[in-house]
Amino acid sequence: MTKLYVYPESLRSKADSFKGFPHVSFEMKERSFENVKVHLYVPQGFSVPDAASFGTINLNEIGSSKEELSETNTDDLAVLKTGAMLDAAGLGALTPAAQKEAIAQGVAINPNTRVQFETVQLRSFSFEFKMVSQSSEEAKQIFLIENLFRKALYPTKMGAILKYPPTFNIQFLHGDQQSTFMPIIKECYLINLSTTYNAGSNMYHADGAPSEVDISMTFQETELITREMLYGREQGIAAPGAEFGLDSLEGEIQSRVNSLETKLRGRVNEVRSGFNNAIDNVASRFKL
Repeated sequence: MTKLYVYPESLRSKADSFKGFPHVSFEMKERSFENVKVHLYVPQGFSVPDAASFGTINLNEIGSSKEELSETNTDDLAVLKTGAMLDAAGLGALTPAAQKEAIAQGVAINPNTRVQFETVQLRSFSFEFKMVSQSSEEAKQIFLIENLFRKALYPTKMGAILKYPPTFNIQFLHGDQQSTFMPIIKECYLINLSTTYNAGSNMYHADGAPSEVDISMTFQETELITREMLYGREQGIAAPGAEFGLDSLEGEIQSRVNSLETKLRGRVNEVRSGFNNAIDNVASRFKL
């Protein structure tokens, strides 16, 4: 049976009413942890850090167009390619001669630098909640919520090994349904928890419980995200934006991408064939 913890206490009746009250759910998963869900209000100013990394690559003459290659002086290109060919063969001591000739002739290979996709960044999400208790019972609920998150952050010691802490499924809900307007968050670990007691006033309940508890949490997804993981259809839940016709637009984009990839592969094969012929000519010329 799943235990449910809620703040504020009034959220329990609103969430159970199925009238579409927005809130966020944290469900702890696996690692032999008790089945627990925590429902909290949606914090103000929630942000989503999507990011990707790009590097650069030099395509050199392979990146030149067919027209550019046809306009290139074959003697100049032969001098430049000789240096590259000797270097690739492990005869680097001979390459300065080719380099000297290239400098004398005032020519260099166009690096044809391109931007190259590398990876996306692991996403982290920060939540900040200010929980002010209106009663001693609500203060106990806050105490349980705070300690549940702290318990879920730490691993369990099992002899000489440490067992991973539980992961979280985080969902933005509108009533009892997942919101189609708020972001989708994949499975996460809780990697940071910071708690402040009575930040605004130094008041306590009769049993000694602080009247105000602020918690700041950071969650990190367990794997890198691809487009399909966010905009595919999983478990019958429509992808964000599906009702606005984004599915058909993405299909059109993918069709164009496939067409461009086919053309690019044909162009690369042409350039590779021309490059191999040029290498054979240079090898014959220098009797290598």
